[in-house]
Order: sequence, then structure tokens, then C-alpha cells
Amino acid sequence: MTAAPAPRPGIRRYSPDGIAPPVGAYSHLAAVSGPAEWVFISGQVGADRDGVVPDDVAAQTRNALRNIEALITAAGGTPQSIVRCMTFLVGAEHMPEYAAARNAIFAEWFPAGDLPGHSLAIVAGLARPQLLVEIEGWIALPARG
Repeated sequence: MTAAPAPRPGIRRYSPDGIAPPVGAYSHLAAVSGPAEWVFISGQVGADRDGVVPDDVAAQTRNALRNIEALITAAGGTPQSIVRCMTFLVGAEHMPEYAAARNAIFAEWFPAGDLPGHSLAIVAGLARPQLLVEIEGWIALPARG
């Protein structure tokens, strides 16, 4: 007899009334209910699977998010498992390109508009000079017995 699969934790993402709407692509609150295994994704940079880092922030953002997607899949989840992200962006001048690339992928991942929590910091630099974006993630998966 096989054990029943663990129930998926419920993730509720929302922005309540009584506070200004989000200024970007995120929800003010993300709540996880039920048993969950928390997985923390280390900062993913814009390198592709061969380690090549493109010059532009849009391509680096797409690569970083696709890397996160691959890690979530390897852990047994989907992008819907994301509770929160944290982005480090080198230079405010890259914000429009970054936002366009992120928004396009978030539209695929969250078609209903229930976006995860998300913070963004403009930084002076990352671990290597060619890196322009780094994104971390927090995901909730079914608890393992």
C-alpha cells in the first residue's frame, strides 16, 4: 500500500484594504497554511545553464528566474510554490528593463495575478562586475513525513 501524497500547503497572497496598493509586481501579504516544508533558494544570478552571463539586465533577469524555476522543479514544486522573492538590482537605471522581464515571466507563473511577496533593493554591485541582478526565493512545499 502506498502512502497518500502529502497535502499541499495553502498559499494565500493578497493586499488588504486600508493600505496603498503595491507599487510593483507583488502582494503585501503571503500566508502559508497547513503543514509545509520551507525551501530557501539562494540568490540566482543571470547566468544561463552553461555559466554564460549576457550583457543586458532583461536577459539576466529571465535567466535568474528560469534558474529559480528549475530549482523549484528539482525540489518538487512549481512557481505557484513561491511565497516571497528578494531582488538585488545594480543601478536604478536598469529598473524598466528588469521590471518588463520579471512581469512577463510573472504573467506566466501567476496568471490570476496572485503575486508573491517581493522586495527589491538597488545595490552598488554584486559578486562579479558583469552581474546586474540576483534573485532569492522562499517556497513552501508539502511537508515531508
